[in-house]
Amino acid sequence: MSLVPRPSALVTALAFLIAACGNATGDAGKPVPADAPAAPAVLGHSKGVEDAPLTVIEYASPTCSHCKHFYDDVMPTVEEKFIATGKVKFIFREYPLNDIDTVAYAMANCAGEDKFFDVLDDLFEHQPDIFEAAKTGTIKQVLLAIGARHGIADEKAFDACTTNRAIRQRLADTIMTGEVLGVRATPTFVVNGQVKPADQDVRSGEAFEAYLNGELAKLAQ
Repeated sequence: MSLVPRPSALVTALAFLIAACGNATGDAGKPVPADAPAAPAVLGHSKGVEDAPLTVIEYASPTCSHCKHFYDDVMPTVEEKFIATGKVKFIFREYPLNDIDTVAYAMANCAGEDKFFDVLDDLFEHQPDIFEAAKTGTIKQVLLAIGARHGIADEKAFDACTTNRAIRQRLADTIMTGEVLGVRATPTFVVNGQVKPADQDVRSGEAFEAYLNGELAKLAQ
């Protein structure tokens, strides 16, 4: 898996959507509704036990082709062999590359913490549809359909989600953690505090398994 350097300005054209990297924003919107979903305890969305020996953080984008590869081809191995076995606590952090990512992540957060990964699954599964919609100007319809499958009932509810000030601020705060760490591409990982780009260790489930086992072995020394 190659790592593509991010451009310096926010872009929404399809050519940049397909690329792995971009710039990120988190603009403010409407006041927080009284029934806004609670924020997670930490920035990002976690899987696994709190006291797992290894913590893996991923910064990713739903319009990033390399992120989809990781999600489809590598993450199942991480889930089965490391998260389910208590070896890894996995934290997913939003790193939007464009306006579509920002809207999609706002929607996923609005659906609720217990549904965040369900929405993320849906976004990655329908990434080709998102790319096509970006070309045809029908992106809102595609995202509305995804949101409807996860409890965002209609366009009014969708608009309230995507302009929610608290959610936008949370995204901005999450992005800032990546900027502080020096994240320049998606996906980028932070493994027990050390930044790891998407290099050859991330090309397959087997390769990432070997890498994580190596990191666990270091902890045991």
